[in-house]
Amino acid sequence: MADTINLPNPKERNLFFDRQVNQSSINALSKDIIEIGEHDEYIKKIYEAHDLIYKPKPIKIYIDSYGGYVYQCLGLIGIMRTCKTDIHTIVTGCAMSCGFLIAISGKKRFGYERSTYLYHQVAGGAFGKVKDIEEELVEILRLQENIEDITLESTSITKKMLERAYKSKKDWYITSDEAVRLRVIDEIIS
Repeated sequence: MADTINLPNPKERNLFFDRQVNQSSINALSKDIIEIGEHDEYIKKIYEAHDLIYKPKPIKIYIDSYGGYVYQCLGLIGIMRTCKTDIHTIVTGCAMSCGFLIAISGKKRFGYERSTYLYHQVAGGAFGKVKDIEEELVEILRLQENIEDITLESTSITKKMLERAYKSKKDWYITSDEAVRLRVIDEIIS
């Protein structure tokens, strides 16, 4: 009689992000990614103990978000980049502002035919004494540099293109066709 092995099932890997980027929404999404990634590592060890290979399917994050807070967004991107399980992003409606940054942080990136993307500068404000305002400006510029670095690393958008968008002082709306050309997404789902 052959030995049967009871192997654990992988966790559900379709995650839906259709909220503003804030501490609560990002904590929930981060928790899901971490739990799936840790469970996949646990399954890998069990498989290895039985001389088997476990190749987890990617985590898929379906995005429809107007963006939100940069600090929480950057925290999520760090979790996405360090997760050993591949993460794919799929834009269903819009990926704007921080939603854009989350979308371009997937290992593979997809968007539906009528999806819309938006890139813009960090928005912020300051009040108080001159030193307080100077400190706030330094921090806003640091955050802007982070956003630019992520965008330049993850897409074919160039520094010159970003500078043009800044000079126009407008939000940069990107269609799904433009998103493919700019390597914001890899493929349109139609």
